Amino acid sequence: MGVRRAVIGVLPALGGGLTDLARTGQHDRLLRYDLAHYADEFDEVRYFSYFDERLEDFTADARLRAAVRLYPRRLRVGRHLYALLLPLVHRRALAECDALRVEQFTGVLPAVLARALGGVPYVVSYGYDYDAVARVRGPAWKPLYFAWLRRVAIPRAAGLILPDADLGVRLRARWPGVRALDLPNGVDAEHFAPGERAADPGGGRVVLYAGRLSVEKNLLTLVEALARVGEPDVRLVLVGDGPEAARIRARASARGVDVVLAGVVPNHAMPRHYRAADCFALPSLTEGNPKALLEAMACALPCVVSDRGGNRRLVADGETGLRVDPEDPGALAAAIGRVLRDRALAARLGKAARERVLAAYDVHRLLGAEVRFVAGCARPGR
Repeated sequence: MGVRRAVIGVLPALGGGLTDLARTGQHDRLLRYDLAHYADEFDEVRYFSYFDERLEDFTADARLRAAVRLYPRRLRVGRHLYALLLPLVHRRALAECDALRVEQFTGVLPAVLARALGGVPYVVSYGYDYDAVARVRGPAWKPLYFAWLRRVAIPRAAGLILPDADLGVRLRARWPGVRALDLPNGVDAEHFAPGERAADPGGGRVVLYAGRLSVEKNLLTLVEALARVGEPDVRLVLVGDGPEAARIRARASARGVDVVLAGVVPNHAMPRHYRAADCFALPSLTEGNPKALLEAMACALPCVVSDRGGNRRLVADGETGLRVDPEDPGALAAAIGRVLRDRALAARLGKAARERVLAAYDVHRLLGAEVRFVAGCARPGR
């Protein structure tokens, strides 16, 4: 009889896959960090995608190609229906897994069904306040759906991973018996590090944002703030893409703000953008544990962020950055202006921000803890 292989299944967010992650430049982060760490612990990593895609199109890493098997989408149906059908389409492959790792709570439904069909335990991340985001940019029924999904999925989970400690307190109070691990997102502080300042091709000073261009990120207010900063030669660079791109461009034109929509940049190429900036701005109306903010802090870039969600834990106001009311463009403008005018302040905030990241947010240490937790939630005998 051969030696039994330990197998972990990975389920993306609803509708997700490497194709989707590549649109935001995040696929290499998943491959180089998350899946690589799981490959260190398990003999095989199975990734169940919502796209008809191949692993070979996203990585040339021979080790990952040997350890990771990608299960592509097999039916041309909508993502919600496919979430229901996925446990049937890949029933055997799921049943052979010792545990399922669900990357985001929105993608948990196939894991719930796989548990019902084959008894496979699952561990899911509850990464941010899904209800708050749904209220900003979702249909009216979405908070009701998430309330139902919590009642169905959380009590049946073998484990929860909680990047947002405040949300963790609320979930533990509601479901005190669920095994949970408080674990923030991490950053590779060797790759994301201060370096020689990259010159901005447009000249002047740069305020940088990186992330999705969507309504909850509050970028129209950021444009308004830049119009009020009162400093010459300031350029707003937005890295990413999303449904608000056209409105941002129109508002910037109307307010006379020099804005560059840089589009999607692969995660590994982001350090040069942080090094070319004078200030990082994150004015979101809601945040979990933002990876882009961690990357900017690791690069010792002074950060101006909204006084919301996970930003409050990462940024101590006046120490590791500046926090402001995101709905007050005047306050946001004043904070950005302070950083641009006061180079000593900017340097002090940036230095303290990097020290904060080094002390608590090393991605390799955090992913090691995550993998051990998931392995501990797997079926006995793995």
